[in-house]
Amino acid sequence: MNNKISIFLAEDHKLVRDAWKMTIEDDPLLSIVGETENGSQALTFCTENKVDVIIMDINLKDGSSIEIIKKMVDTIPNVKIVVVSMLNIYSIIKDLYKIGIKAFLTKNSSKEELIEAIKKAYKNEKFYSAEIAQLLLERDNEVINTLNTREIRIVQLICDGLSNKEVGLNMKMSEKSIEGYKTKIFKKLKVFNNFGIFSFAQKNGLINP
Repeated sequence: MNNKISIFLAEDHKLVRDAWKMTIEDDPLLSIVGETENGSQALTFCTENKVDVIIMDINLKDGSSIEIIKKMVDTIPNVKIVVVSMLNIYSIIKDLYKIGIKAFLTKNSSKEELIEAIKKAYKNEKFYSAEIAQLLLERDNEVINTLNTREIRIVQLICDGLSNKEVGLNMKMSEKSIEGYKTKIFKKLKVFNNFGIFSFAQKNGLINP
């Protein structure tokens, strides 16, 4: 069949990519045209080749994919974006839909939800997995939902053991700006040091156990 939906996979864990492939390859309307473990390669491939839908995590080998997603929406809007992530945090999801993704699933989502998300995205329709739909409906005031996407990325980099200077280099920001963000994060989380940030991140699923 010549009119298959062409799909690109961006995920830094091969086992996860293989699971996605098994699900997608079972559907005769879908075709995988490539895969990678980092965001910059995903952007390059999708710019140079025909891709209808990209399925991607937001934390890849080369860091956060948020900026890559923004570039894709701006430069190759014909490529529809489906995000699959372990981070089911309201502020991140809200920001991503605002940027222009078509679907957000967690890694607990079913095979059926993944297929439906791809087909809805291809038709330029938004899709929410059951877990995400429930989260958006609840829209509670937990502390974690007060963190924006940039603050969550800073928390993750701190938990990786990076210094303020290294976090700044990673995020293309000054060390002073990172210090300012950390002060805000300390206040929001009601913690006083990096250990407090690490404990919070572990309890709330911001980092792998």
